[in-house]
Amino acid sequence: MKKKITVLFLVFSMVFISCDQDFNTIGSDLVGDEHFDFDTYTPALKAYSVRTGEVQTNNLPINPLGFYKNPFFGETKANFVTDVALNSVQPNFGTGVVVDDVTLYIPFYSTVESTNADGSKVYSLDSIYGANKESKMKLNVYENGYYLSSFEGPNQDVTSKYYSDMDAIIDAQKRGADASGNSISVASGGTRLNNSSNVAENDEFFFNKSEIITYKTKLNTVTGVLEYVDEKGVVFADKLDVTLRAKNRLAPGIYLHLNKDFFKKKIIESSSDNLFNNNNFRQYFKGLYFKMEQIAGEEGAMAMLNFNVAKINIDYHSIDTGSTIPTAKTFLIGLGLNSGGNTISLQDFNYSGDYDAGLTASNQVTGQDANLFLKGGKGSVVYMDVFGDTDVLKIVDGQLVSGSNEVPDELDQLRLKGWLINDAYLEFYIDKTAMAGNTEFQEAERLYLFDATNQKPLADYFFDSSTNSNSKRNKIIHGGMIERDDTGSNKGVKYKIRITQHINNLINSTNVNLNKNVKLGLCVTENIGLTGNYFYKSPRTFSSGPDINFFPVTSIIAQQGTVLFGTNPTSSADADKKLKLTIHFTKPN
Repeated sequence: MKKKITVLFLVFSMVFISCDQDFNTIGSDLVGDEHFDFDTYTPALKAYSVRTGEVQTNNLPINPLGFYKNPFFGETKANFVTDVALNSVQPNFGTGVVVDDVTLYIPFYSTVESTNADGSKVYSLDSIYGANKESKMKLNVYENGYYLSSFEGPNQDVTSKYYSDMDAIIDAQKRGADASGNSISVASGGTRLNNSSNVAENDEFFFNKSEIITYKTKLNTVTGVLEYVDEKGVVFADKLDVTLRAKNRLAPGIYLHLNKDFFKKKIIESSSDNLFNNNNFRQYFKGLYFKMEQIAGEEGAMAMLNFNVAKINIDYHSIDTGSTIPTAKTFLIGLGLNSGGNTISLQDFNYSGDYDAGLTASNQVTGQDANLFLKGGKGSVVYMDVFGDTDVLKIVDGQLVSGSNEVPDELDQLRLKGWLINDAYLEFYIDKTAMAGNTEFQEAERLYLFDATNQKPLADYFFDSSTNSNSKRNKIIHGGMIERDDTGSNKGVKYKIRITQHINNLINSTNVNLNKNVKLGLCVTENIGLTGNYFYKSPRTFSSGPDINFFPVTSIIAQQGTVLFGTNPTSSADADKKLKLTIHFTKPN
């Protein structure tokens, strides 16, 4: 009997230890938030906002296009330039070439909401920002005249970096088409390439959520004319009811008809040397430039676009060698990173007076700011120092003695306590007064906390393996998602980010690679899965510690922002909303 009791005790102990380990990792949200039988500690914390200045924006995985006005932060205009590439090099187009159509398609991020009886689909769009998401703008597509080199330096051994402020350089060298389709600078009279009579493709462009419908055709091999067909492929005169025509359906996106004469001269009639390989082709055809212009009385809107899946279709018919019958064909041109070349997001941001003043007033020496300002793109990030600056003590043989050891004294004291860290998290409350003019879509949906000293995610990011059907909500235990009120306004209240493992490493680990008290960084994110870094055009400098040369690319892609309470809110009524780090711990027996 005694043996059985001992075994049961051991099993119970193992279960308890296992559960306790899971609890330490998963944290309080899964077991009732803060209702635990352990003590709480709030360490010293400095936090301050820093302008990003101009940022590196070449070869982003996702790029903004359009206009975005935020009531607090200001206005952003985003243009875009990209290399293009032949999907097949050294093409043989045949003889008697007639270009039937040239179209450009860039799909939006969209979701099918329903399907109608006739097979058509109803879509909703994701990643479109603006008070009126269907606000009209002027879209111009030009030939790029500025060569985007992949390498630079005396020996062409340094990867090129392009920055957000290059729009004026690209714009000054844009090219269009003359009356015959020849490439000519816009300054000399060249016109844009999206020359359709449909103003929704240029002068009154908007982000249309409707399904894109084109009609199937068949080439008449005698007349060389494309004729419409029905669902069975039978040709009929195009004067018949349009509802009889067979349809091709595409998800919503930018769908433009481009200048046929220009592409015939630029591609079909080009010398074979220009089309021999894509290195030659990029020297010859330097890509496309997407330039947005506002329309009087229209605020505009902004879309996040994946140009890497964009394509240009040149539909033509010609006669192959040894034949007398024309054949309908399509030649593809790729854009974005799939072109094997370069892209640049060209972002022009005008700071509002309040935002500019808030950044100017931020004090990185004391870190006791009333507000913290986060804005994606050419905006701002927040840096934090935990456990204070005082360093007049050090640990020797388990005792604190006089002397500096490059470790804050507060952290030295905690290391001697032997606490078991159960949970640790930062809470960032939104200043609703500052963000009063913002609607739901303008608030940053998620924040990303990172190790700014080493420019990498924190340990808690890697420890969190939670996933969601929406990848933007992965790593939900680590957190950073906006928490909204339930009163009907759906306005943002706060963000909470769990850093239990990071704090445990700082206090209890003896591994110097894990227990270093690094500077923390905070930014907005468009995708929590993106953890790479891009360069500041000018390094960010600090009153103490080394300069920082780069920061997360996910902040460059995002355009939204938020105003948070800092460690020292102006009003005493907001004292309970100040930024703080809360540590829940268990004392050793």
